[in-house]
Amino acid sequence: MTMTAAFGRRQLLAGGAALATLGTGRMAAAGAAGQCVLGVTQEAVNFNPLLYVNTGVETSVEYIVFDALWQIAPDGRFFPNLAAEIPTQANGGISADGRTWTIRLRRGVTWHDGTPFTAADVAFTLETILNPKVTVRSRNGHDHVAKFTTPDDGTIRIELRDDFAPYMVSWQKTSVIPRHILAGVPDINTAPFNTAPIGTGPFRFRERVAGSYIGFEPNPHYHLGAPKLTSLIQKYVPDQQTLYAQFQTGEVDIYDLQGIPPLLYSRASKLPGSRVLLSPSPFVEFIYFNCGKPQFSDKAVRKAIYMAIDRKGWIDAVYYGVPQPTLSYLPPNHWAYNRNLKDPGFDPRQAAAMLDAAGWRVAADGVRAKDGVRLAFTMSTTAGNKSREQAQQLVQQNLKKINVEMTIRNMPASVVWGDYTVKSEFDTLMVGWDPLLYPDPDYTDRIASSLIPARGGSGSNYVQYQNPEIDALCAKGTATIDQAERKQIYDRIQEILLDDLPFAPIFAYELVVGVKDRVHGYEVNPYTPINSWNTGTWSVS
Repeated sequence: MTMTAAFGRRQLLAGGAALATLGTGRMAAAGAAGQCVLGVTQEAVNFNPLLYVNTGVETSVEYIVFDALWQIAPDGRFFPNLAAEIPTQANGGISADGRTWTIRLRRGVTWHDGTPFTAADVAFTLETILNPKVTVRSRNGHDHVAKFTTPDDGTIRIELRDDFAPYMVSWQKTSVIPRHILAGVPDINTAPFNTAPIGTGPFRFRERVAGSYIGFEPNPHYHLGAPKLTSLIQKYVPDQQTLYAQFQTGEVDIYDLQGIPPLLYSRASKLPGSRVLLSPSPFVEFIYFNCGKPQFSDKAVRKAIYMAIDRKGWIDAVYYGVPQPTLSYLPPNHWAYNRNLKDPGFDPRQAAAMLDAAGWRVAADGVRAKDGVRLAFTMSTTAGNKSREQAQQLVQQNLKKINVEMTIRNMPASVVWGDYTVKSEFDTLMVGWDPLLYPDPDYTDRIASSLIPARGGSGSNYVQYQNPEIDALCAKGTATIDQAERKQIYDRIQEILLDDLPFAPIFAYELVVGVKDRVHGYEVNPYTPINSWNTGTWSVS
């Protein structure tokens, strides 16, 4: 496989023409006064903050349009947003036993349609999350709620049935939705609101031109101060190198989310009028195995595949050594990371022997099989992601050497991260995801047996993994307050996951983010999946 950082004249012209072919939307020309263009390589399609699947690109829309009770700063500090203050035991917001939360809300907040925001909206958000008929992406933390009341329009009181250590993070991850719009909707899962959202956030949703961009306009009545931008555009360019070409020419002001391809890091660092930042991220890159498929029901197969993949070669050849290797769903710098995990290493010979011992023998067609099942499968990710496409080719070559057949089947983001993922229709995925309650180490949503959407539940256990010990440990981990005790619990969870391998961890993201010098206020945040957490303070010159 060859890689090149060069761009031809045709590619640059294609990038330069992009804004002229955006259709009938109202997107202004590149560099327009007061307008900032955020470039992403995946397309956001669901804008309901309780329902979306594609963490990152749809989280960006959430941050722009909606608000949570509080936010998290780059230093890990929580600061109030819709809440008037962060509840603590000292200010009476949290009871001595930690189970009763009295949250006082900010006064004078309005929804984008002018309706006042009240405690009824927070209560409705909680009701929606707890409604089993709504396929929310996560109930984590809120499923510990015993009851809640609204003593007045400016207060909500929540009682937990048991201890839940990361409940502060649960609300930081939960944007509030409007009761007056959604309370009478027959089915929130299919509500028009999901594609035409109304929030309380710094920007109002203006329009989406499918396959092209989403336009936002400033909310002049925003409770934290009117935004400084006159327009914010989230522009969808599926090809990483085309997006980089547009960043070069100034058609895109910010290149975020999956970041500039590492092979262009050196070149991007020298671009005039731009700055390049390394952005630590809660994301980890995985190969997701669908444990519901016959090829992957045996963990020996998953372990052999992991051992047959040259993960260091993957990081070095495709990502130029920028990301940090990890053996866990956590980045190696996290306090709960298990530093005693033993790397099985890159050992194709041992991988082949493991498959032989498990009864997967090489058939006449050169591909292993057992009980009539061929060890052949597809691997999917977002089409146009050059780095992942290169990584897939490396993995494909690695697996061919142990007589495993992998076929690349990539699709647009709106397809691959839709029902194909949620209903576990895939064989394997190349995917980057974060713990949904990051920076807390809880990973219940992605590994608990009860949270498999394909089997009728909510949650994000798309690999259909089931392990009773993991279920018990997840429950114990969130009920334990002492950090040293929690560390032991999460060490054991990571140890089991590395042995069972429902997903194969590869590396923790260290994104190469590009920002034009004309953009002010942009700040990387290691606790958020995309750096659009503070768009209300962005400005351009």
